[in-house]
Formats: sequence, C-alpha cells, structure tokens
Amino acid sequence: TRDFSAEEDGWIGSAFKKLFRENDVARHEACCHLLTFQWGMHTNTFGIALWFFLFLFSHPDALHAIRNEVDRAIKEDFGDLDSFLASVNPQVLDRPCFTSLTSALLETMRLTAIFVALRVAETDLQLKDRGGTVTVRKGEYVLGNVQAVHMDESEYPDHRKFVFDRFAHNDHREGRLPTDGQPWFSFAAGRHLCKGRYLAMYELKLVAIIYLYLFDFTPVNHEFRSWWPPRTTRRNLGIPRAEEVFVDIRFRHHA
Repeated sequence: TRDFSAEEDGWIGSAFKKLFRENDVARHEACCHLLTFQWGMHTNTFGIALWFFLFLFSHPDALHAIRNEVDRAIKEDFGDLDSFLASVNPQVLDRPCFTSLTSALLETMRLTAIFVALRVAETDLQLKDRGGTVTVRKGEYVLGNVQAVHMDESEYPDHRKFVFDRFAHNDHREGRLPTDGQPWFSFAAGRHLCKGRYLAMYELKLVAIIYLYLFDFTPVNHEFRSWWPPRTTRRNLGIPRAEEVFVDIRFRHHA
C-alpha cells in the first residue's frame, strides 16, 4: 500500500518508483514486477554466495585477507558499519578498497558457472581450432562451452584452484568488471551481456561485507578442507549429492 509518489531513501526503490510513475504502471502490476525482481536477485545469487563462503572456509589465507580488507575499508573510508550502509551504492563498492573481495567473487563464478551458450550462425564461417578449422554453415546451431573456456590453463594458470586474488591486479574502475583481456563469461550466456550484472555484483559484495564484518565463521572442529569440486558417486550419475557443512558463527567485537 505504498505511495509511488512518496520520496524515500534507497536508490533502487527510487529508481523503480520513478519508472513506474513515468510509465503509469498500475499498483498490482508494479507489485508483480517487484516480486519477480526480488525472486531473481535472491535465486540467482544464492548459489554464488554459498560457494564464495565455502571457498573461504577452504582457504583460511583468503578468508583472512578479505576480512582484513573489509575491516580496513569500513574503518578508514567510512568510519563504521552504519555510515557504510548509509552511503553504499554500486559505485562505492567498485572502489579499489574492495579489490580482493571483487576478485574472489569473480573467481568463484569462474569456477562454478556451468552453462552452455546457444547461438545460430547468421553466415557461413570458420571456427579456428588448435588442430585446424571447423566449418559452420548458415543456420546451424553452435553450442559454446563456457566452462571449457574458464578452465583453459593457458588463460588461467592452476585453473582448477581457487585463487582469490586472480583478478585483484586488473584495472578496477567504477561500472566495469576487472576482467579485461581474460575470457570470463559468467554474466554472458545470452545474446547480450546480462543487464543486471552490476546490480548482481553489488548484492553479492554487500552480503559478503556485512557477514564478514559482523561474524566469525569457523567450520565445526576447525576442519578447513575443500568442498570443490562437489563430490559425486556412480549412483547419482554425476549430479552432486547434498552435503551438510556445519559452521560455528559468532559475533565479532569491533573496537
């Protein structure tokens, strides 16, 4: 029952209300759009956030480095968590003070993105392969294996390992992902780049920062081990089975 004409804090909410007013969107339709938006944000990023923290549990050095980065940025750039939350937006989280966090999230998506990009050839063309060329006729379907590109050893040394700072030394600028010069397609399975990619990164960074700043995460029995790749058995035909991971969570005390 909110009034779309009312001015409220929050850049996402303000943008939605402005869009609804300009296009004369009915209240019921606006609610449906917002519900779909919320569902998409949480569903599409939940798996990435899960793997991000599992990788950190498996690599204490990465957890320590990223947590120190978050603590330092909040203290030196914002003063405290409340001030950070009051001023945060996608541009703020693209600052160099969060390069390790950004890199670790990109590395998580590089390892876990498993999908196939489908295209239709608009003309006859030749695809180059290491051993020669492959002819593709106009109208034929082409399936691109994104995981194969992400696991190319010539592009990503130690390609099967989680290297949290793999992208940390790239060019970090506002409104751009620091993946220039590297084949990274976790947001590009469709015909066009994902239009919500910066919003998705904003959500992931914000969730990671809040949890890393407020809580200590320790695997039960201090068992730092790897959950990657997911374990499989012959019974489940390659589908990863569910595995419980118990974690001790405690509030952190900041001076």
